[in-house]
Amino acid sequence: MPESSDQLMYLCGGEIDAGKFSLRITADDLDPDQITQLLSRQPTSSHRPGDTFGKQGRTYNFGSWEISTERLDFRSGQSCEEAFDEFVRSLPDTPAVWERVASGCEAQVFLCLWMRTWNREFDISAFALGELVRRRLRLHIDTYLESDEED
Repeated sequence: MPESSDQLMYLCGGEIDAGKFSLRITADDLDPDQITQLLSRQPTSSHRPGDTFGKQGRTYNFGSWEISTERLDFRSGQSCEEAFDEFVRSLPDTPAVWERVASGCEAQVFLCLWMRTWNREFDISAFALGELVRRRLRLHIDTYLESDEED
């Protein structure tokens, strides 16, 4: 019996299944408290240069400030494009703030995307692209395959 077109779409493409969005600001001498004050947002995570991490007590040689969403499911409800637009809208909208961030830090937006099969896709809206450029934010996209099939 032939497969339905819905099953073929699942096998051959369709919308990205899940994603997580982050804004990361880093600098060699970054003070996370200054970024918190500047952006009027509490970070999801942050550290200063010299802070330790891991069981072996390794030391960070740079500072970092980050806000992240939880992992979002795009298989029902809001699409990846809609959710990313909402994330971008949640970022401060003051040009002077982004000028200060860009003057001494590296700032990037990260999209971590998960797909259950090959050939998944999504669009980044013209709105989101324009807002990232206006805020001088680089965009990094990282994709992962989460297959139900056994290796």
